[in-house]
Amino acid sequence: MPKEIKIFISHSGKDKPIIDDFIDLILHGALSVSIDKIFCTSTDGTKITSGDDWRASILEALKTAKINFLIITPNYKESEICMNEMGAVWVTDARVIPLIVEPINYKTVGIIQEPIQIEKLIDEKSLDRIKDIIQKELSIPIEQIKSDRWTTKKKEFVYKLKEYLKNNSFDTPMDRNEFTTLLKEKEDLESAITNIIQEKVALENLVDELKKAKDKSDVKKITKKYSNETEFEEFEQLCQSTKKILESFHPIIIGIIFKTYAGKDLTINWQSYKEPIDEALANDYIIEELEADFNTTPKMKKIQQALEKISSFLSKTLSEEFHEQYEQEFEAPISLSNKLFWEEVLDLTIYIA
Repeated sequence: MPKEIKIFISHSGKDKPIIDDFIDLILHGALSVSIDKIFCTSTDGTKITSGDDWRASILEALKTAKINFLIITPNYKESEICMNEMGAVWVTDARVIPLIVEPINYKTVGIIQEPIQIEKLIDEKSLDRIKDIIQKELSIPIEQIKSDRWTTKKKEFVYKLKEYLKNNSFDTPMDRNEFTTLLKEKEDLESAITNIIQEKVALENLVDELKKAKDKSDVKKITKKYSNETEFEEFEQLCQSTKKILESFHPIIIGIIFKTYAGKDLTINWQSYKEPIDEALANDYIIEELEADFNTTPKMKKIQQALEKISSFLSKTLSEEFHEQYEQEFEAPISLSNKLFWEEVLDLTIYIA
């Protein structure tokens, strides 16, 4: 007939010195719990008999135990068998008492319990509460537990445990949130390293191709090939360059340039702006018929070239992403022949009348 177990201790075999002292000094030494009423897998007198099926022995012990202790250390958390035992003890009718050993804390313990239900093995007040629970659950008479003996054994246990941990410290565990954060940082760093490697390879290829370039046209094509610039970013850059040249003109002159480039038959109200028009005529920016002169001065040639670059860009088959972003940014039609395009997209002030 199998012996009746009163106390089941779930622990890691690597923590045998801790468990030995807990049994010898607290359970047996101070509370007089008989060794044959205690079950753990590593301590003499309480462990599984040689030749027994350890799984069957654990199951049998769990059936009769009135108190299940979980001695939770970093070693315990790393043991698959201990994690299985932890799950098993919660489905029994016995009282479950998790006992944590630093650096395990309430955040890293991994038990779905309120912190008040978890005790610290190295804390004297926790041990006092454990004594009361054991006394009640095992019906130990008050007179059997001598106060002086309990205090002496408790303090001896705490002292020995502190000394043991001082010489056999655990690695500090981290809670799930910290682990998840570090894992994300690791993934981000790996991604960054991959991007750096890809950029390095791309730069090496760019240098190789630039060495083979025959003229400025080849350099421009090669540079554009390796650019990470999006279509919309390229478009914005073209518009900014055009605006920079045009914004030095008076709005009425910009109106004349728009009229000429768009090829629209618009009436320019020159009488109100005689001074800037005369200035533009004197500098050969426009002709007397109030048309822009794109051929005479370098500045006007640059304006025509800038406008042609935008026109050439817009004549391409642009991506859906470009059109979606354009519609989010602007209301003007995508056309250099449209006055609103010049005002909204090129961000210019145009006077006509």
